[in-house]
Formats: sequence, structure tokens, C-alpha cells
Amino acid sequence: MILLATPAQARQLAALEATQPHAAGWKEKGFQTELTQPHAQIWLHIRMEKITGFLALRSVGDFAEILNVAVSPLHTRQGIARTLLNHALAQLAEKQVKQVSLEVAQDNPPAIALYTQAGFQVLGKRKDFYAPGRDGLIMGKDL
Repeated sequence: MILLATPAQARQLAALEATQPHAAGWKEKGFQTELTQPHAQIWLHIRMEKITGFLALRSVGDFAEILNVAVSPLHTRQGIARTLLNHALAQLAEKQVKQVSLEVAQDNPPAIALYTQAGFQVLGKRKDFYAPGRDGLIMGKDL
């Protein structure tokens, strides 16, 4: 099941984020703040009443940016990230969004493969974006 997150779930989201090998470093307060922003959405993947993954994005007008994607270590390689991404892209297309972008660590091949398979292309690189020696790739897709 896929649902929109609420600020009351910020602690659970932060705990899930902390389990990620390529964590973006979001904390509970960051999730609470994000969930109160008018153009922000965090989609949850729920299985047996537990959050197994999330995808955070912002959209304004005809442009959207995927900010963060995480899947529980107990549920990786089960298509959850793909399901969340496909759901989010479908919702954005319904809202007449024309372009979506994201940043991903260059040393995260599973995420890069997911985005490439979904039709995203590398648009550029940000040197040392995540840390010294950890470049970020800017990827985008037209809807």
C-alpha cells in the first residue's frame, strides 16, 4: 500500500533514513519541516502496517525534484523503490509536471540503475557533492 506521510510519522521516517548506506542525513525535525511545506510530499510504502520505504519530493508548477528515497534493509531487492518511483512519477504526470530531477551519489550503482531504467538520464555532475571524493550525479527525466 502507498500512502502520503504525515508529520506524526517523522520519527519513523528518520529511523528508516538512518539505516541507509547512502543516507541523506535527514533527522526527525527535517522530516517534520518537509511535511509542512506546501509543495512537498513523502510517499510511504506500507507492508503489514510498517513503513518499508519512502520517497520524498517537491513539485512546483511543471517541475519536480526527488529529494530522498529509502527502503528498509529488511525489504531491499523487492521492488519497493521502483514501486514508489513509479507511483510518484504517475502522480506528478497527473499534476501536469513536465520535468523531474534528482541527485544521486555516483558510488550508488543500484540507485543509478533504478533511475536509468525509469528513463532518467545523467545531466551533469557535482564534484564532491556528498563528501570529498563522493561526486553527485544530476539526473533528469521529461514526463
